[in-house]
Amino acid sequence: MLTVEAAGARVARDLEEAERFTNESLRALARLNVSMMNVRLDTDLPQYQGQTAVIRLQEAQKQMVDAMSNLTRVHKSLRDDFTRITGLPDTPKRCPTQGISETAVKNVA
Repeated sequence: MLTVEAAGARVARDLEEAERFTNESLRALARLNVSMMNVRLDTDLPQYQGQTAVIRLQEAQKQMVDAMSNLTRVHKSLRDDFTRITGLPDTPKRCPTQGISETAVKNVA
């Protein structure tokens, strides 16, 4: 039988991986954005070329930022549940909401 502590450690590992992949996706989208802007600036194409693609990329980036905000809320909720269930002390420095402004957390609601 899996203990709550061991299950919590597994969930924490998987959550951290999901957060990392989300940030990697955001970084990849940012690189794509730079590449697309370089095409506009470094070629003879019109400066408005690919505007629809730029708009779609910006929407994808917004959705990834929203996803990361939701993962932050998942992280906080799981952390609150884990400390309540186990009675173990919280270590605030590992909780993502410690470094996020209240406005950012509320805007996800």
